[in-house]
Amino acid sequence: MRSKLLIAVGICGLYLGAVSALAGDQVNKASGKFYIVGMGTASDLMTLRAQKVITSADILLAEEGSFEGDWSRFTQGKEVWQWPHNFRRYYGVDPKRLQDPTQRTQAEKLDKSRRDLAEKIGSAVQQGKVVACLEGGDPMMYGMTLFLELLPADLPSEIVPGVGAFQAASAAVKMSPPYGYDTSAVILTMGDWPGRSDTNEKLMALGSSMVFYTMGLDYATVFAQLKRFYPANTPVAVVCNAGDPDRQEVIRSTVGRFLEDVDFRGFPRGRDLLLVGKFLQVGQARKDFLVPHALPGEGRP
Repeated sequence: MRSKLLIAVGICGLYLGAVSALAGDQVNKASGKFYIVGMGTASDLMTLRAQKVITSADILLAEEGSFEGDWSRFTQGKEVWQWPHNFRRYYGVDPKRLQDPTQRTQAEKLDKSRRDLAEKIGSAVQQGKVVACLEGGDPMMYGMTLFLELLPADLPSEIVPGVGAFQAASAAVKMSPPYGYDTSAVILTMGDWPGRSDTNEKLMALGSSMVFYTMGLDYATVFAQLKRFYPANTPVAVVCNAGDPDRQEVIRSTVGRFLEDVDFRGFPRGRDLLLVGKFLQVGQARKDFLVPHALPGEGRP
């Protein structure tokens, strides 16, 4: 009787062990996750959280060419995927609606490329793998958050913020854009494109401080527009390689003199940021002098 009991207990133990192992395997498979990681504007501006995620990642994903520079040190022992430079082009349009056959073909190809990569990411996460999509600066500023729109809503995901070009460029000029003497707003924008409703001229009419992300920016056109809305002596600055201690450069001028004073054609592609506004000179001085009655929430004397 005793031996039968021991055998039964042993069989039960084996069964529970198998169930436990299976459950553990399911937990491991369920522990996959997709991250979008802000890498900062320089290799030493990564956050501790970003480093932790990259270390834990099985797969690293980035725009083609990104792993050839400073990020190459992160690829050891990792599977590496890349997306093409034009990955976002035609996003949101039904290719069938395009009349031009060349555009339609391009749009169909890119749409398939996006869907295929999203399926690949989803499959990897469901298998328990950690996929980290690396983006320079902060991913919330013109970044590739479209990946989250392409993936299932219930797929485990997280965005790790980074030090963006706006913050790094502001630090480079050592002035805070919200302080503009008689303005408190900062407009972050880029070059105009067909169909856009909040055109830069509409934004310029507000007279606020402006920061231009310069992906393909036509400096000549922008300054022709600025001259119509800002006084000629309004200070401007271009920060190249913001946050990089070895390559950062600040070029200063004014709205009226920029095109004559600055060789903007030599700026590093995609590594320059244009800042416009009185804040570049006045610092934190304000027209209202920040007298007590102008301070919200501080009461009256």
